[in-house]
Amino acid sequence: MSTTQPNVIQPDCDVVVVGAGFAGIYALWQARQRGFSVRGFERGSDVGGTWYWNAYPGARCDVESYNYAYFFDDDIVRDWDWSDACAEQGEIKRYLRFVAERCDVLRDITFDAQVLAARYDEAAGLWTLSTAAGETVVCRYAILAIGALSDPKAPDIEGVDDFAGPAWFTSSWPRDGSVDLTGKRVGVIGTGSSGVQVIPEVAKVAAEVHVFQRTANYVTPVRSGPMDPAVVARLREDPQAVRQAFRETYGGHMPLDMGDERFVELDEAGRQRALDRAWAGKYIDLAFKDAYLPEANAAISDYIRRKMQEVVDDPWTAEHLVPWDHPYGGKRPCMSNVYLQTYNLPHVHLVDLRETPIERILPEGIRTSTQTIPLDVIVYATGFDAISGPVFAIDISGLDGRSMKDAWADGPKNYLGTMVHGFPNLFLPSSALSPSVLANMATLAEQQVDFIFDTIEWLDGQGRPRLHPLPESEEHWRAETLRYAARRPGALTTKSWYSGANIPGKPRIFMVYCGGFKRYNETCYRELEEGFPGYELMAPPRPG
Repeated sequence: MSTTQPNVIQPDCDVVVVGAGFAGIYALWQARQRGFSVRGFERGSDVGGTWYWNAYPGARCDVESYNYAYFFDDDIVRDWDWSDACAEQGEIKRYLRFVAERCDVLRDITFDAQVLAARYDEAAGLWTLSTAAGETVVCRYAILAIGALSDPKAPDIEGVDDFAGPAWFTSSWPRDGSVDLTGKRVGVIGTGSSGVQVIPEVAKVAAEVHVFQRTANYVTPVRSGPMDPAVVARLREDPQAVRQAFRETYGGHMPLDMGDERFVELDEAGRQRALDRAWAGKYIDLAFKDAYLPEANAAISDYIRRKMQEVVDDPWTAEHLVPWDHPYGGKRPCMSNVYLQTYNLPHVHLVDLRETPIERILPEGIRTSTQTIPLDVIVYATGFDAISGPVFAIDISGLDGRSMKDAWADGPKNYLGTMVHGFPNLFLPSSALSPSVLANMATLAEQQVDFIFDTIEWLDGQGRPRLHPLPESEEHWRAETLRYAARRPGALTTKSWYSGANIPGKPRIFMVYCGGFKRYNETCYRELEEGFPGYELMAPPRPG
């Protein structure tokens, strides 16, 4: 005879994972490995996360494939062969599908399922998640592996809906090959990473291309071409040693090249030689062992500016493509071997929006302060409501019904980038105040998911108390994030999506932890080893 009380909520599973990118796939596998029942939800039709949605022409990773991959499983490392040192979008998506199949997690995922809400029941100690299709699932632990760059930024331009022709977003590009820009007059709005990658591809087929640039960005050569067999062999020899070594570095990866001299110890001639070698070797950001110093960064920034200007024939265009208003790394740098050269084509035109801003979009094109540009197609490479945007896209309510939007009204607050006060047993990998977009995201996914499931196992071993960080821990961690950001050239002085400056009305706070991957990992596991002193342990709910 069942003793279950009819009015007591019962969990459908132990863990729910939202998202099927790098973190989500690994979280589903970890749940099964550790004996937890699990459900996964993904709003796309397949795994891949950002590499599913960003299928625009030219999309590729700017982190070397040697680093940008899982290392938790030796056989996966040894059985997958990358074709390019910096893989393109389709190959990364195929890789993630390969891993999902190898780990047998596809059976746990409901695709085309957008999670709209997550609500905490304090009496039951359970989370209820609801999808757009009306499905609800109840769990003990919720992991929102929704990524940092998954909530597209809507264009804040008057008349967006008036345009008579087709308009495409790089962040949701059709994957069926239906976009044909051959012979078209195309306007591309945005020159961040997506714009830098898509513009050369558009220029190959379009009759005219007008690029609307709000802010210029650094563009440096990308490492591409066949993988080095010697490097691949070293990675495959002992993948677990590589995995551990990644966590001992600053960025969660092993640079293939870096300068072996210090900027402060070189004369001008020596600095020039080091910069020339780094440019030729495509590691200009690490030209010196002390490249993090402001004076070294200034030399690197000036060098890149000169190199960028040398590529572009037209002096006005060259001057306006160069970022004069911030140091290298203050905003997300871009990488391409063909972007700047594209502006030497006679049918490609730069429109600088600081000098001639867009007034409105018309049915026939775009009107700036000086002219109306007729267009057949508009491509929006306008980026994302980064880091906190994906969290706000889900209606999350915790203790006493308080919403995440209220908790983060003055900008994100959390502890160790994974948990928020007032939201027990809710985990946010790749979110605010973690190494996030300034680290190797593949390494971060493994590290954070490991820490999350080590935490969940600890909680289960303690009788399933509810865990959330103390308010003072959040204040400390936010201060630590800003303290390390102050050491990064341009981090606190440059308007960028790192601090929400691309979204009107969004609180301005630098959202990425810059203290280094090694320090971050050690801080996380110190909490676990010491019994979570920075958190509040709430008693488990009473049985019904």
